[in-house]
Amino acid sequence: MRIAPLAAVLLAASTAHADGFYYSQAYGISGARGDGAAMLGSSLQLRVALGWRFGALTVGPLVTGNLAFERDHAYLGLIGGDPIAGDSDLKTYGLDARYHAALNESTTKRVVMYVRGGPRYATGLGALDPYSGPGFGVATGLQLTGQVRALGFLFAPLFFTSWGPKITASVFVDESVDWYRLSADHMPALSMPIVGTAVGIGAGSHF
Repeated sequence: MRIAPLAAVLLAASTAHADGFYYSQAYGISGARGDGAAMLGSSLQLRVALGWRFGALTVGPLVTGNLAFERDHAYLGLIGGDPIAGDSDLKTYGLDARYHAALNESTTKRVVMYVRGGPRYATGLGALDPYSGPGFGVATGLQLTGQVRALGFLFAPLFFTSWGPKITASVFVDESVDWYRLSADHMPALSMPIVGTAVGIGAGSHF
């Protein structure tokens, strides 16, 4: 998750070669439903995504982690480590297609509403080990975008200076539902929806 500042600066420097490219990361809370609720329950949801814009459509990969709040051998009780006995992590990889529409016509700041969705593949850790399987996710969100100084991602006060190249940045709120069908040898299959609410930031050449 700490690659955001470097990604922002590199994006600003490579706009001519990757027009329409962006990076985003989001942090939130998720809750498992259905068969996996007892083993996953409420989790910290982390998501990193890349995307390439084609008009009103963006397409790109994403990585999501639904991580147990209580962890053994974790730094500061949250970073690294393993879920406590009876709890689980769920790590997913996927591809998202996102359609977005601007709600205003300002040239400096835009409010954008979007819907996104695509296929997923998940693997479980802890109580969900060795479960894995395919899934599909959908989400909707509201995003505010504008131009900022790229160096501000390295040192926040530089956002308010005239130094360095500008980059498109965003803040957003995202509501998601992901559904997974998980299986393991000699174990009953699990049908598991996960509902999440997250806030995030993004940076890129145009999105």
